[in-house]
Parts: sequence; structure tokens; C-alpha cells
Amino acid sequence: MENRPAEIAQAFGAPAEGSQGLLSLHQYELLFEMTTQLLSAQSLDEQVSLVLDTLTAGLGYRNAALALVDRQRGVLRVRGAAGFDDDEALAGLELPLDSNAPHVRVVHDGRPGWLTREDEAAADFLRQAGATSDLLALPLFGGNLQPEPRTAGEPGVMRAGDTGPLRAGDTGPLRGAGEERFWLPQSLSTGALYVGAGRDELDESRLTLLTRYADRIGAILFNTANVERLTAGVRKLQRERQWVESIMKSVADPIVLTNMDNEILLQNRRAEELFSDRRDASEGKRRALEMNDLLFSAYLSSAAVASEEVVGRDLILVDPIEGSDIHFEVISTPALNARGERIGLVSIFRDVTDLRRANEELARNFVKLQKAESEARRERDRLDLILEHVGQPIAVCDSSGKFILFNQRAELLFQERDEMPWQALRAVRNNSVKLTSFISGLASGAETGRQAEIELIDPETTHQLPMEITSAEVADAKGQVTAVVSVLHDLSEIRELERRRVEQQLFESEKLAAVGRLAASIAHEVNNPLEAIKNSLYLLSTGKSIEQNGRFLDVARKETERVSHIIRQMLGFARRSGEVEWVAVNQLIEETLILVEKKMKQARVDVARDFDARLPKVRARADQLRQVFLNLLLNAQQAMEKGGRITVRTSVYRQALQPTVSVQISDTGRGIGEADLARIFEPFFSTRAKGTGLGLWVTQDIVRHHGGRIEATSQEGMGTTFNVILPVDSPTLSETDAGKKH
Repeated sequence: MENRPAEIAQAFGAPAEGSQGLLSLHQYELLFEMTTQLLSAQSLDEQVSLVLDTLTAGLGYRNAALALVDRQRGVLRVRGAAGFDDDEALAGLELPLDSNAPHVRVVHDGRPGWLTREDEAAADFLRQAGATSDLLALPLFGGNLQPEPRTAGEPGVMRAGDTGPLRAGDTGPLRGAGEERFWLPQSLSTGALYVGAGRDELDESRLTLLTRYADRIGAILFNTANVERLTAGVRKLQRERQWVESIMKSVADPIVLTNMDNEILLQNRRAEELFSDRRDASEGKRRALEMNDLLFSAYLSSAAVASEEVVGRDLILVDPIEGSDIHFEVISTPALNARGERIGLVSIFRDVTDLRRANEELARNFVKLQKAESEARRERDRLDLILEHVGQPIAVCDSSGKFILFNQRAELLFQERDEMPWQALRAVRNNSVKLTSFISGLASGAETGRQAEIELIDPETTHQLPMEITSAEVADAKGQVTAVVSVLHDLSEIRELERRRVEQQLFESEKLAAVGRLAASIAHEVNNPLEAIKNSLYLLSTGKSIEQNGRFLDVARKETERVSHIIRQMLGFARRSGEVEWVAVNQLIEETLILVEKKMKQARVDVARDFDARLPKVRARADQLRQVFLNLLLNAQQAMEKGGRITVRTSVYRQALQPTVSVQISDTGRGIGEADLARIFEPFFSTRAKGTGLGLWVTQDIVRHHGGRIEATSQEGMGTTFNVILPVDSPTLSETDAGKKH
């Protein structure tokens, strides 16, 4: 063992004993043992850690780092570092291989070199690595090609004080800088070793030792990296095979992989049941399996000579268990190797037995469907015939509001036609929007039916058509809404009858009011003399002759009281009755306008509305106020023989001490003269030849009875305005008759 250190030193290329700069034989022995440990290490990371520990702890260098080439990613990746400020951060550093920086160029050139702060690119790397001194960069080589040994008199790798990389001859047969790049086969450089030391600290023997050391560990690390790469590849192939087998087992359809000789190489469980499962097989099952093998072999032979890349054929096999036929659709795809050569077929069997049965059932159902369609067509024809003979418009929409069926009356209101005038087209579209909006409200609610009134437009005359619409949803057997049926009823005739009834009631009311007022006037005239007679009789009864005329005076008093009683009854006849309630004036006027709407159109009178939405309700008798507004509207219409415009405006009256509302009805008629304006509220006075002269008289009496007043302003040729001013809570009405305010 005495000569062992010398042998180790000679193995690492040390100078002969006694020469200048001879290293300690202990260091050579340390490197030799480290090399032995490298060979026994289990992984590349362990080897890198061992190399760095030997350089820093064993040989005493300040720091060291090792980087290996990653050819797939094109980077020089630092695999480990020791002795730097942040070893972990440096260990993950990746350096682009296309860089010309000195710390990367050592890999391209295959020659060692110094990384100093005088070089700007090297200085950046030193700062990034946190190195406190210069770094010696040594290339690592792999493979069987090693650098040529140097002759005895040749200088070392790099002398202390040198400022550049070695000459091309110093590194053996490797090509010079710039001749080849790292990714070409001629280059064997697999990485770089960076050692932290000052140039004055390294003599020629130390540089030689580090160079030889780098040569040896380069080959070892290269082999280890190849082993790990091959091991990873084998594991990947094993995992992929397991994945393929798992996928095949998880697929319910049979899958078979065959070679070029039509031999089965791989199959899933379902395929085994059809071709290979002969365990404890009966005679019938074995025959079924043999038959399937024969049929599949014939299919493979035909698929092998087919010109298509993907072959799809129908194949009938035998069920080995039940013995029945199974219809398969077989799709075969060529299996290729890495060179693109065909090495077999992958066949997937899809069971289409149920599909064939479904096709047969579908054909039978198609015949039934044709019969049902014919019956439905006959039912549809009967339904169309019924709808066409219904006198009211009927429209059928789907759940989205799209029209799907009309009768003739509804088609005139909702169906657009070619060459339709613009006004008629606009009316039809307006009607369709209103109906669709109404049906949408039905869909958004919980009820299945809805009834309301809507205003449509007659496309032929462009007149308003008041309609009562009733819509109902039609549900299928599952409760899903399939259609909405809408039946419309024209209310024009009903409105006309109602208008005539109201006019008749108004006329009768005016007659009764006239009779009552007349009776009241007569009673007032008769009551005064009767009161005088009564007083005279009273005076006579107090005279001296009372005993003599007492019987006659008593009779006269009784008759006088009877006449007074009759007259009081006549006065009571003139008084009006009706329930007192809280009335929305805007709504009451709107209802009154509906009654006279047709009459206004016939007289070519437009009605403009200017209602105050914040108008409070008033306590009143609704029927009497309706009569007031109706009288004023009819008077305004009659004042415009050639048509015109009526404006109805409601507002809060600000000039009263208590809450009060104002209703103004203005016309553009001929107006009233100043002399006649002062007498318009007198009974039996009228500016029209056929007028009774009682309308405004009754109107004023009703307004006064409600604690309000009516004012009139007019200018001849410019029109007339009547202003009805009503208190919100009239003190003249009985509290017991008042309804509750809402």
C-alpha cells in the first residue's frame, strides 16, 4: 500500500515526484475515492452533490457549480452549486446555449477558460451567481472519446497569470472555437464545471489536476444521465402500455390488435369472450369461438388488401354463450412503428345488433306515424272549418308568442299581406304587438287563463276597436305549454248600446230633474201665500171672536198644514240620492270619455288629455259627477259643428284654503257672447234652438251640492272653458254616507 498514492497521482496525470508544483498525494487519493463513489452513486443528483462537496470541502475551493446541457430545451442548466450566496437559486439557473458569453462558450469551444470581471458578460454571470472571486470554467466531456494526453514537456492547461483560454492543442482532438456547435455530433461537450479560485492560487499542477478531474467526472455524469434517460423512457413505455391496457379494458366494445400475420397480439376482455375464452368451454362454445376466429381471419385478409387507410365493414359473429348472431361494425386502423411502417391492425368492434332492431322498429313506427299524420291532417281540416265559421276573431300562438293559426276574422286584424297600404300595415303591426304583449303577461303569471280589454285598430278604416280578449294556455300530456288560444269579442256594439243607455238615463234624469226643479219652484211660490194664510188664521184665532169662529178656524189650520206637508214632499222629490264614496276623478273622466268616444269621432272632434297623476281622490257621488262631466263634454261637442278639439285637464287647485281639485274642459267652438254667458246657468235658458236649458242648471246644482263651484270663461270665435272646482272632502256631504278612503 506504500506505492498506492503514487499510482493514484500517476493515474490523474500528476508530474513526477520532486518536480515543481507537485500536489499532495492525499488530494489525488481523495479524488480517486470520489471517483469510486461516483460510480456507486444511485442518481445524477447524488453524483453532482458528491462532486461539489469534494471540490469545496475536500480540496478547499471557495465555491463550485456544475451545469449540464439540456439539448431538448436548448439550455445549459445548472444542476448544483456549493459555496455561493444563494446555492438554491443558482442551482435552478438556465443559460441559453445560443449565447456567446464566456460561461457558455466553454461548452461550444471545448476548452477551459477564466470568468473574470474584466469581461462584461462574465461579470454579469459572476454577479448573478454571487461569486466573490474569479471562476475557472472547465468543459465536461462524455462518450468514449477522451482528450489526448499531453507530452512531458508541454505546458499545463492554464498557468497562473494567463488571461485567456488555452490553445486549441491543449485540449486534445476537440475542434477549435466556432468550428462546430454543441448540438452537432462532432462535439462531445456535455456541460461545464465552474470552480471559484484566484489565478494566483492555482499553479500548473492544480490546473492539470482539475482538468483531468473534469474529464473523468464528465464521462461518469454523461453515462449516468443516459442511464436515467433510458430508465425514464422504459418507465414511460411501461406506463403507456398500462394506460393502453386500462383503456382497452374500460371499453365495452371488443378491441383487437393483430400483426401482419393476422395473429392476435393484444385484446380486451370482451374480445377474449368472442375469440379466445376457451376455459371450461363446452363443445358448442368451442365451435362458436372457432367460427368467430374463421370469420375474423377472413375479414383481416380482405382488410389487408384494401386500398383505404381506415377499413369499415359489417361482420356477423356468433355469441358463444347464447348462440345467437351478433351484428358488428368493425373499424380497422393500421398500426405503425416509429418509421411509419405498417406492423398490424387495430380493430374496434361496435355492436349494432340493437341498432338493427331499432331500425326495424323505426320502420314500423314510421308507418304508424304516417297514419297518425293523416288522421291529424283530417282533424286539422275539421278544426280550420270550425274556426272559419266562428264569428269572432280567434288566434293561436306558440309559447313564444309567434302566430301559428288564424281564422278569417283574426287574419284581417293580425296578418300582414303583400301590397298592403302603409296605414293598414301599421295597424296590423300595432295589433300584433298588443296581442303578443298580452300573451307574454299570461306566460309570466301563474294563471293558465286571462281576460281583459284591449284597444285594436281596424286596418281597413283605422278606427279604434275595443276588444274583450280571453286567452287560455293549451298544455300537452306532460303539462308543457304548447300553444295559447286567444278569442276576441268586439265590444263596439256593446259600447254603443251602453252609450245609448247612458244617454237615455241622462235624458230621463234631466226630465226628472226638470220636473223636480219645476215642482220645487212651484212649491216655493205656493208656500209663501200659504204661510201668510196660516199667519192670518193664527191672528184670527187670537181675536175676541175665537169662540164663535173656533170650529172654522180649526178646520182652516188643519187644511193649511196638510198643504204644507204636500209641498214639503214635493221639495224632497227634488233632492238627489246616491252613495258617497272616495272617487278617482281621472279614472271617472276616462270612463266618461269612453262613453262619448264614438260620438266624438263621428263629429270629427279630437280629445286631448292632460291629467295630473298625483291628483287626490275626492269624496263624492260618482254617478252625479259622471253626469256633470258628461253634460260638459256633450255641450263642448255640440258647440263645434265642423269638428274641433276638446282638452280635458285635471290639476290640484292651489288657491283654496282646503285641499281642492280642478277639472277644466275646453273646446275650440264658436264661443258664448258676454250677455248670454251671464245666464247660462239659469233654468230653461239655452243658446241652441233645440236645447232644454236644464243641463247646465242641473250641473251647477250637483257641483254646489258637493261643496264646489263651476266657472265659465268664453270668447266668441275662440271657444269656451268650464272649470269645475271640487273640495277633496266636502263638508256639505253627510259623514255617514262617506266611504272609506283607500
